[in-house]
Formats: sequence, C-alpha cells, structure tokens
Amino acid sequence: MYMRTKYIKIIITAIFLASCQNTMDTTKTQKLLEVSSTSEIYSTKPIEEISFVPNNVASWLGHLIMIDKTGSILRANASDRTTKLVATGSYKDVIGTSLKNKSGLFFAINSQGVIEAFIETTNSGDFTFLENINALDGFIKFCETTRSNNKIIAIKNNRKIFNITYRINEKEKSIITTETEIKFPASSCLTSKSVNLLGKYNLTLNDKLLELNGDQNGRIILKITNGLSIKGTNYPSGVHLTNQNMGSVFNKGLIAVTLEEESRIILLSLKHIENEALELIKPS
Repeated sequence: MYMRTKYIKIIITAIFLASCQNTMDTTKTQKLLEVSSTSEIYSTKPIEEISFVPNNVASWLGHLIMIDKTGSILRANASDRTTKLVATGSYKDVIGTSLKNKSGLFFAINSQGVIEAFIETTNSGDFTFLENINALDGFIKFCETTRSNNKIIAIKNNRKIFNITYRINEKEKSIITTETEIKFPASSCLTSKSVNLLGKYNLTLNDKLLELNGDQNGRIILKITNGLSIKGTNYPSGVHLTNQNMGSVFNKGLIAVTLEEESRIILLSLKHIENEALELIKPS
C-alpha cells in the first residue's frame, strides 16, 4: 500500500512538473508589442468589413471601402477623420481592386447575393454605381486575390467558387461580368483571414487578441494603447491590411482595425508595426 501511494505521488509530481515546463515554454516564446494608433476614422455606425482601393498616381487619394453594421457602404481616405456614404442597403461583403492608371473600382455583394460594381467618377473621390448588363447572383463572400488583373473570385451559397472577369464601359457607366467555376480552397473565402507581416508572421484576431504568430519566432500579442489624442482598444472585432501605398505615413501600407460597438476604426502604419516587431524579436 505504501509503495502504491509512493508511485502515485511520483506520477502526480511528474505531471505537475511537465505542466509547469509547458507553461514556462509558452511564456518564454510569447511577447507583448504595445503600439499607439497612427490615426482613426469615425463613422455613424460600427464598421464590419473593410477593403482597399489604392491610387498609384496620387497615393493619398486611395480609399478604404467599408460596410457598416446597417449594411451601408462608406468610403474614406487614410487622412480623413470621418467616412462618407457611397450606398445604402444591406450589403454583405466588399472587395477593392488595384488597377494601375485607371479609375478606382470596387465590388460589393448585396442582400440578394448579386455582385454590384462602383467606379470612382470625380476628383473628390465619389463613386458611382455601374449598371451590370449581366448581373451575377447567388454569392455570399469574396475570396482573397491580387485583385489587379480584371478578375475577382467569389463563393456562392452552394459553396461553389467562381472566377469573375469583367469589362467596363466608363462612358456608359456599365459593366459586363462573366463567371467560370474554378477549383479554389473554400477556407480562403469563409474563414477569418490572416494577414502576413515580415514574411514570417500571420496577424490574426483570436478571442479579442491581435496576435502575431510565427512558427520559429514564437507569438507576439499586439496591444493598441492610448496615444496623445487617440484612444486605444481592448476590443478589436476585425483586422484588415494592405501593403499598397495609401499616402503619407501609410506609404508602405496600413492596418485597419475595426472595433466592437464603437463607431470608429483605428489605423496603424504597417511599416511602423513591422519595425517595432523586428526590434522586439531581434537577438539581445
């Protein structure tokens, strides 16, 4: 009986030590990166989706295209303080394009699953709805692509994925779209998207934590703290990134963070975040 009790104690002790070792290893590879927001943009309702329409001629005129909690589409430049309305409705998803030396263009999926297109038509950044001569429907989500070659990818409610090519007639304010079914991982359309930094980290949102996860360099928690005039947050609801030039301090790209129950988004300079992360992980 004594020997049996002794063995049980040894086993429990071994399990406890192993647990402690795992905890210590996890703590050792986890770091905290505190940054203050570069700027913020206010809206009338919380923002749920964001995409980007860069401008390669005048970078500061590139747009963030957003969908708010009501389903309306909004726009803003990175230097704006407030959003401007593009279209009301119950839109579900949005995706911008990056077409060189051409007018800004983005696509949206409305509540009926129809893909709509909007083109930039004024020097002040207004977008106009394009009549779709061959409107495509049944879609629920766009998929991540380069968006720079006159095609986008989207998934339908039957989980089939389609390559959508388009041709625009700017004079008549119309567009023709055609769809072709393709083989494409549904996970890139339906799951939460991670965004890559430095080629070795994926920036993800996990249980209200912004995490930089790397296979070899451990895990970094990104915390947005209060700045001199801009509040930080403990409640991010989404993260969106572009590495395109969006002007000024965002000339190497930006990270846009949406917030739970707050009618604003926080913008972070991509270059600043990457520099801070490199400083944090460099050997001491």
